[in-house]
Amino acid sequence: MKPRLDILPPAQLALWPELRAVPGQFVLYGGTAIALRLAHRQSVDFDFFSSGPFVPHELRASLPFLAGSELLQVAPNTLTVRVTRPEPVKLSFFGALPIGRVGTPERTDDGVLQIASLLDLAGTKAVVVQQRSEAKDYLDLHHLLLNGVPLAAALGAAQALYGEDFQPVLTLKALAHFGDGDLPTLPTDIQSALRRAAGRVTGFADIQRRAASLHAA
Repeated sequence: MKPRLDILPPAQLALWPELRAVPGQFVLYGGTAIALRLAHRQSVDFDFFSSGPFVPHELRASLPFLAGSELLQVAPNTLTVRVTRPEPVKLSFFGALPIGRVGTPERTDDGVLQIASLLDLAGTKAVVVQQRSEAKDYLDLHHLLLNGVPLAAALGAAQALYGEDFQPVLTLKALAHFGDGDLPTLPTDIQSALRRAAGRVTGFADIQRRAASLHAA
């Protein structure tokens, strides 16, 4: 796939070719992954997911572009750092994730990294909007719906990824109320579109998990 690098801020764009060194077990998820596919907004962080475990300090030491990075968080299978290019860029790595995938990630045409499928990104966003009230997540989900992922499919993907931990009704409720956090800043037409999409859902698509491994060979 051809990533929309034009949406990256200068610091992220400068870092981009260095990300080729990230081990192949990691796949890009989160807002930046969606933005690189849809070019609907700028996103400033890189979030890498892996189904395999890793040792945070070993990963940090093995990646040349993390030399001199600021350590923000370290925990089992979790590493968050900040690098400077020359503006700060935050990178997070999460391992041993049991969610699996319902689609197939694609490698960027420049060979730098793999980006999760739109369906997997929609499934994870359907969960995120239950956990926090941030306009960027609702904007991401809105544009996923505009680009061929029905809300019923996003809910079905989330169900396949997270099992009984995912309650679809909570996502539908979240998409009907915009009073918390910075949600009032969402354009009213997007609020209305999300409300309509939630109101039309009568069930969720029957989507099966395709693989336990997040990355593709």
